[in-house]
Parts: sequence; structure tokens; C-alpha cells
Amino acid sequence: MREGRIKRVIVFFVLINGFLLALGFSGNWHSAETLICSDCHTIHNSQDGLPMRYDGAINPSPHLLRHADSLSLCLYCHDGGNPDAPDVVSPVGYTADPCGGSFENSGGSPSEKAHDLNPALPETPPGGNDSLILTCASCHDPHGSSNYRNLLENPAGSGNGSDVSVSVNQQILPDGSNPSLVYVPSNVIYKSGMSSWCNDCHTDFHGRTGSEEGTVEPWLRHPQERQISGSYGADYAYWSGTINNRVEVENPLDEAVPSDDDEVFCLSCHKAHGSSFKSALIYADGSTKLSTCQQCHNQ
Repeated sequence: MREGRIKRVIVFFVLINGFLLALGFSGNWHSAETLICSDCHTIHNSQDGLPMRYDGAINPSPHLLRHADSLSLCLYCHDGGNPDAPDVVSPVGYTADPCGGSFENSGGSPSEKAHDLNPALPETPPGGNDSLILTCASCHDPHGSSNYRNLLENPAGSGNGSDVSVSVNQQILPDGSNPSLVYVPSNVIYKSGMSSWCNDCHTDFHGRTGSEEGTVEPWLRHPQERQISGSYGADYAYWSGTINNRVEVENPLDEAVPSDDDEVFCLSCHKAHGSSFKSALIYADGSTKLSTCQQCHNQ
């Protein structure tokens, strides 16, 4: 009887370890050997008579979390206090990543400069149709996913489209302790899927893509996932030259920037979490909007 129970326990842990290792080859963070259950969860909420919650509270939390909720748990590591975790809260001290940016608040009044983490009331995304309360887990899978940065295949459970795969090439891969190396701009080559992923919540806020040519009037919304070369003519000659603080593009066919396959996408103009400017815009020179616009639209 006892031997049978031991065998079942062994099989259980073998299956769990196999599952975590599989995530390690596909995900970015919180996977394989870096996905340690006790980092985020507690079984009994006490050890040696002391509470296991990071905030010192004695009451257990939903889902056996080690903080009051998933948002406060994520921010426990990602608020700038842990050098092994990217800082996502303004003022952000971690600046190597040009596309993530930072959140203006974590529960305060709505911001016009960033996504709002856990606002007081549900909000409808610009160009969206579904009202939602935003937390880190609205966009990221804390247990790992096959997408870059553990992005959910269907953000916020919107159901607005089919699952989206986000493809990014990195020479230096995450090991749970090296964000300053992983997020250096030269290490991140966006390949495909990012704009389609954003579109899952900002459904009506996007213009033409290569597959939608002729179906949406070009002056209604800015095109994305379209090559900068070709129809842009003389403007592309400027983009292909020397530009300080060059914004990000997608490169579906090669690893070189600039090259003929460069595509404008959401993160060419906006930071994913937020920036110090309205609508989370990127000001390439740090002070003017035109420094970004004129990288493609040279006047």
C-alpha cells in the first residue's frame, strides 16, 4: 500500500518536471528550473511559525499566493527592487529595453501615458470593445508560454480573434538572472505577430496590414506589419540611412537593420507598458514626437 503511494508520488513529480522542462525550451521566464512553485505560492502559509506572505500578512491569499493578489505579487519582484527582474514601474531604473517602458501607476487614477494596472473601475481599451481590469496576468502567463516574454496567446481572454504567436529572435536567452543582457536592443529581433497580438484588445485601432491591402482606407488608421520600403519611396531612403536612436521594426525575413524587409509595427511608435508621453508614445530623441515620425516620414 505504502509502496504504491510512493510510486504514484514519483510518477507525479516526473510528469511535473517534464512539463516544466518543456516550458523551458519554449518560454522566456518563469519556466523550467526558474519556475519554482514556492517563489509565488505557499501551501500552509507558515514556516517555523512565521507567515509565508512577502507582505508579512498572516491571512492566506487566493490561489495560495504569497501576496495579496497576482498584481502585488508580480510587482514584489518587478518594482525595481530585484536586479534579476526587469523593472516595470515608473520611474523605471532599467532602461536597456526600448519597447517595454513602464507603468505610471499600480492602482491609482487612470493614466493617459500608460496601460493602467488594476484601475479602480474596468476600462475599455482605445479602439476596443471589451471592458476589463488590467493586471500583469492579463497579458503574461506567469507559468510560461510559447510566446516571447510569456505573452498569452489570447490576451485578457478577449476572444476577439484566434490565438496569436509572437516570434522574436534572441542570441542571449533568459536564464532567470540576466535581463540586462537579454533586453539589450541589439539582442532582440522582432520577427512577427506583435501587432496582431496588440490588435486582440485594440480591435478597431489598427489600419492596413499586408493581408488587408485595399480593405481599409489607409488614412483611417496607421498601417502596421507593412514594409517601410516600396510604396513609401523617397522616405525609405532616409530610413535606410544613418539615424540616431533608431526605433524598433519587425524583420520577418532577415536579421539586418536596416534592410528591405523592415516593417513598421506597434512597438515602432509605442512602448508596451507605457512611457512618459501621452499614448505611451516613443520620442526617439527623448523630447520630440517628430523624432519618431520623421524616421519614416522625412520632411
